[in-house]
Amino acid sequence: MRGRTLRPRALLVLVGIVAVAATVSLTAASARTSKPVVVPPDAVLTWNNYTVNAVRSSTPTKVQTDGMVYMSYVQAAVYDAVTKLMGRYEPYHDFTATIVPGASVQAAVAAAAQTTLDHYLPDQQPTVDAEYTAYLATLTGDVMDGVSVGQAAANDIIALRTGDGLNNPNVPSYGQNGPILPGQWQLLPGQKVQTPWLATMRPFLLDNDAQFRAEPPPALTSDLYAKDLNETEAYGAADSTVRTPEQTYIAYFWVGNNINQYNVAMQSVVTQHQMDIVDAAHLFAMGNIVTTDAGIACYDSKFFYQAWRPTAAIQNADKDNNPDTTADPSWQPLGSLPGHPEYPSQHGCFTAAFSDTLAQALHTQHIDVDLMGGQNGSNVLSTTQHFDSVDAMQDQVIGARVWLGFHFRNSVVQGEKLGNHVASWELKQFFKRT
Repeated sequence: MRGRTLRPRALLVLVGIVAVAATVSLTAASARTSKPVVVPPDAVLTWNNYTVNAVRSSTPTKVQTDGMVYMSYVQAAVYDAVTKLMGRYEPYHDFTATIVPGASVQAAVAAAAQTTLDHYLPDQQPTVDAEYTAYLATLTGDVMDGVSVGQAAANDIIALRTGDGLNNPNVPSYGQNGPILPGQWQLLPGQKVQTPWLATMRPFLLDNDAQFRAEPPPALTSDLYAKDLNETEAYGAADSTVRTPEQTYIAYFWVGNNINQYNVAMQSVVTQHQMDIVDAAHLFAMGNIVTTDAGIACYDSKFFYQAWRPTAAIQNADKDNNPDTTADPSWQPLGSLPGHPEYPSQHGCFTAAFSDTLAQALHTQHIDVDLMGGQNGSNVLSTTQHFDSVDAMQDQVIGARVWLGFHFRNSVVQGEKLGNHVASWELKQFFKRT
């Protein structure tokens, strides 16, 4: 694993970033003068944090990719509101709004986030509305005209995404229990399929969810399949005798919830690189939307191939017709398996797209970023690693998912390939500077 510095340490999660953004209200006109006033990113940071809290607190529980979908709705609206007033980048989706000189961009951010959250997460409305009222009270200048722009941006996103497949109940029945079929994924006893609607959801930017569908997984009789199964069987077992303490730490690190993990990292990047409100909104929109689309594309591949997880594969290796695999009927993974198929790895898809987006925003592959993760199987962020480069982050995830017992190595490699393709295609066409 090249270029990685491991720094496990406790770190407080960024919570409740206080917005002191009451000092300046900006107009689109002043932002485009020869000496534009620089607006700090406080409003974007505050409302990103409020959004993370709302998504994580909402019921039913938003797990990983589904939670990122909600983050993308909000960050798209915030980004469009900011670029409508401040320019600099092409919007996610242009909309009609009356731009009044003096309109507060901070108020626009708050209104865009609050309107979107109230629509998609009505159970969080009391908390979000209280935060919104308190936040607006800190602002000066033309607040209401800023609110108007933010609400228009949010309503445009809501209209644009209507009918996109969110929580669609009319999906095929997947993973039913029954006789073991070699290579075929099925749910564990008592397990429910996790967010199958994501496999057919309309992406935010891709032409369709199958645009970068992964190549087929290796045949059960292939040398690659046997090599990968034997590696996961040895290193991913709950009672593995060959997995090192560092590998166990890394495996558990990536159990940390992605919604918090990625957005807390972006909060840190905004602060570390002293981004203003426009670049901050740009980063959060790219980071959430591109990563979410990689997740949607990953789910398309997962439910298209429906490949079995290592638990079933190893316990039933006597059924795979491969002379180089050995069944262990009592084998169990280090982590608790999620309710979706094995191939390709969702963390591979996610991590590749997210790290590629950071590189795009920072204009370097040497991203020099701190990332928080979980410990001992908990998804609560409680420890930190530093990653010098995109390669270091992507390399580590490959091993992590094997050592957790969730995946075969090739599945993570193919997931990262898919995530790389999604990020490359989207970042070349969207979020461009004007």
